[in-house]
Amino acid sequence: MPLLINNLPSAERQPPLFSIRQLSFTYPDGTPGLQGVTLDIHAGDRIALMGPNGSGKSTLIRHLNGLNTVQEGSCLFEGSNIEPDRNSTLRQRIGLLFQDPDDQLFCPTLYEDVAFGPRNQGKNATQVDHLVRNALAGVNLDHLLYKSSHSLSYGQKKRAALAAILAMEPEVLLLDEPTANLDPGQERRIKELLAGYTGTLIIIEHDLLFLQGICNRAVVLVEGRVQYDQHFDDLLGNPRLLVACGLDFTFRFTDLDCAAASAGHQHCQVTPEQDTNGYHRQSDHGRQPLIELQRYSYRYADGTVGLRDINFGLFTGETVALLGENGAGKSTLALCLLGLHLGEGSLLLDGEQVSPNERSRLWQRVGMVFQHCAEQLFCPSCWEEVAFGPQQLGLPADEVEHRTQEALALVQLHGCEERVPLNMSEGERKRLAIAAALSLRPDLLLLDEPAAGLDPRSEALLVQILAELPVTKLLITHDLNFIRWLSRRTVVLHQGRIIRDYATSSFLADEHLQEITGLDYQYKRRCRQA
Repeated sequence: MPLLINNLPSAERQPPLFSIRQLSFTYPDGTPGLQGVTLDIHAGDRIALMGPNGSGKSTLIRHLNGLNTVQEGSCLFEGSNIEPDRNSTLRQRIGLLFQDPDDQLFCPTLYEDVAFGPRNQGKNATQVDHLVRNALAGVNLDHLLYKSSHSLSYGQKKRAALAAILAMEPEVLLLDEPTANLDPGQERRIKELLAGYTGTLIIIEHDLLFLQGICNRAVVLVEGRVQYDQHFDDLLGNPRLLVACGLDFTFRFTDLDCAAASAGHQHCQVTPEQDTNGYHRQSDHGRQPLIELQRYSYRYADGTVGLRDINFGLFTGETVALLGENGAGKSTLALCLLGLHLGEGSLLLDGEQVSPNERSRLWQRVGMVFQHCAEQLFCPSCWEEVAFGPQQLGLPADEVEHRTQEALALVQLHGCEERVPLNMSEGERKRLAIAAALSLRPDLLLLDEPAAGLDPRSEALLVQILAELPVTKLLITHDLNFIRWLSRRTVVLHQGRIIRDYATSSFLADEHLQEITGLDYQYKRRCRQA
């Protein structure tokens, strides 16, 4: 039974912009996406669409602009069915930001990507130029006008895709996880931008603090059904209801030491008194690093500098947080450690240099979970996904089975062997990608934005899983919760250089970092205190 369904009063209001009645949707493999959703959305509504991963949020908004065809029930816009013959007109009025920005960026330059929509609306060149520059300025990308969209960082791509939608001046904005992968400074800027938007706004987001001040209505989906529909502030002020809806993030604010420390792991202790502008090779009691970059630089094909003279190493057993503004070089550094990006300088494994022809040594000992983990999931079942790596090593069938079951159990996906990965929730896919890496039994696990897009329960579970994993870990994240709970050492990148390498406790107390990098973690702390 629903916990609470209490639609906002509609007396003296205009007819709804969207009218949804008993809308149900089932995916081709039989997975239910929506089950009897009934909802009215009025012009000017500012809705926070929330719920656990896999609850049907993305499925619902894809119906609102006609990307999903109605199977059962009805979905009306301005009193008429949303049908294929109306879609081209609707999509000029209804903008949709996908969860994955790569699905929306396809032109040679950022300018062309943002100009594509206005040009197809019939705007003249002067109008298009004005709209493009305004939209890019709004998301703080106007300095990258003629940059290739595909050379941007993932967080920059997210903002670029949003700019491409805003340039079309839509009456309705449908945003699917707009802050996932954004650094705190850019998150604050997007919040200010959306607060000033005057159209109808529907945001899929798990961060209640980001939504506060933007949205006036909360709709919560659970297992494809509407469980709650009322004023946003009423939901925010009801802790029991937040817990019941799976939206309780209070575990983030518990004043505990890092979970990894309680697990007894050894960590690199870099004190604030040390020079914080570089990596200290002897900072872990003289031990040799497991993996190390020495004077390492990387430049992209278009000439963009990704890394500048990096000295960085990881010691066996430690968990290190790597952070920096969008485009600072975090993912680039991880890909260099994995040997997928070849730069200038030395890459050492156990003190021995790894040449380009010896990278297979790395791939047997270093695993990585990419920022958009769906990019590394390609098998038809979870079992096949996790077994793929051990099979490529030529291991016997019984050993492959043992490793696969062991890895699935470690990430709490035991019993999901036959499920289709691409039909799983984002949180489940993240855990599956980790299992696929763990089945190779790596010494080092690189995780790029592991918390992005996760609901509170999925994030809490992932924190628990990562804290207990007996491998060296590098966490690329903007999430203060992950940093505080899992790492003793924090490394900060800025414009391709390491500018801080110190104890996490020193990072959490560093009030000057924003002045250097634009990483507005003080904004996140203020939100938390509110």
